[in-house]
Amino acid sequence: MDIHQLQIFANVAECKGFLAASKKMHLSQSTVSTHVSALEHELGKKLIRRTARNFELTEDGVKLYKYAVDILLLHRKAIMEVGGNGSEFLRIGTSSVPAQWFVPTILSGFLKKNVNTQVEMTSADSLDIIRRVKEGSLDIGFVGTKVEKQCKYISLVNDHLVLAAPNTKKYQKIFVGESGSGESDLRQILESPFLARRQYSGTMKEALGSLEYFGIKEEDLNIVATFDSAEMLRDCVEAGMGISILSYEMIKELHKRGKILIYRLPEKEFCRELYLIYKNESFLPEIVKKFIHYTEKSFKEKKCTEF
Repeated sequence: MDIHQLQIFANVAECKGFLAASKKMHLSQSTVSTHVSALEHELGKKLIRRTARNFELTEDGVKLYKYAVDILLLHRKAIMEVGGNGSEFLRIGTSSVPAQWFVPTILSGFLKKNVNTQVEMTSADSLDIIRRVKEGSLDIGFVGTKVEKQCKYISLVNDHLVLAAPNTKKYQKIFVGESGSGESDLRQILESPFLARRQYSGTMKEALGSLEYFGIKEEDLNIVATFDSAEMLRDCVEAGMGISILSYEMIKELHKRGKILIYRLPEKEFCRELYLIYKNESFLPEIVKKFIHYTEKSFKEKKCTEF
């Protein structure tokens, strides 16, 4: 068993599949599979349960994954503290709204000031990012919800959620008086075909929580499709498939161009915070501290985005 094998196994576990892990690590799928098989042979245990449709870690696989995360983190700390090669490494994960809104500006500015830093970026849903920060496979996360006590959350900016619909005659009639926010109007609109994000989405989690304020539950929605990708969901709204609750930042350009209609939801209930998160632990690499400080300062000075 070596570090490279553990790294491959951890990536397979996090990506929930061999193909996705091979693409992430720029290895062939057969190479990834061979390394995992070698681990299973050495340990004499099945680590992954594979079927045509499902992928899951066995009980032994879950145990090894936890050890692998700890070992890889210690390995990285040792290199950073003892290696002294002058380069530093950051692993950052972001959900869809921060990725589209302000993360590129933050990264660009930070790397200009820290030229010896390398960044590995990961895009995923908020709850996936939070889990990976907690487990130690990511240093920093940008997310749109708050759930895990083992992580520290820094609020960066408010994000307003709106009901978005295709700009058709049907929805133009429904959205008459779109500045209103009456409960009866909202219920009428939500009878339309609804496009949802999967359960790990921060936007979906916050939207469902806000709808409950009006007595509307997930099972009351006419959900016709569920999406992994916020961008694909937005494009399907524009194409006329149905309505959805999205961050205004995701659809504002389409709204300005008349491609999408919006129904402005009550700000008090449909306003969420976007966060920078990191693991709540005594040791934080200096480069992580630098990045946190730079991000906080950028938002305070409003250099990273208009908001």
